[in-house]
Amino acid sequence: MAAPTPTDSAGPRIDPATLEELRRALIARQEQVQAELDRLDSEMRALGADQNTVRGSLGNHIAEDGSNVTEQSRILAVTGDMRDILAQVSDALGRMDHGTYGLCQRCGKPINPERLEAFPYVAYDIDCQQILEREQALRAGR
Repeated sequence: MAAPTPTDSAGPRIDPATLEELRRALIARQEQVQAELDRLDSEMRALGADQNTVRGSLGNHIAEDGSNVTEQSRILAVTGDMRDILAQVSDALGRMDHGTYGLCQRCGKPINPERLEAFPYVAYDIDCQQILEREQALRAGR
């Protein structure tokens, strides 16, 4: 089934006070994630500056260089995850603006309110999320 559009439905019956509370939670999460991304960016720059200015791109010891590379890899992985979350939060705010918030983007059914409360940025109901995760696992296994 095609993803719902604002003309498909006015969205699930989420009362305005709850919707506003969820919007505030999403905005707070957006700010939190952005602050963490900014911190990680600063940390990555500091690691790069440390490599370039203090030691002319070569560490005093191979283990120190290895530690820096490991730390940079960790930061890159976390940054990728945080950017994914930021995109999901932005998408959820967009769905609120378009009247499709709370509807599964795969099947169009309402997402369980408890699920939205726990993860206000989710785009899929639990059944569709499980299907998507199984499909992703199958693709990764190939």
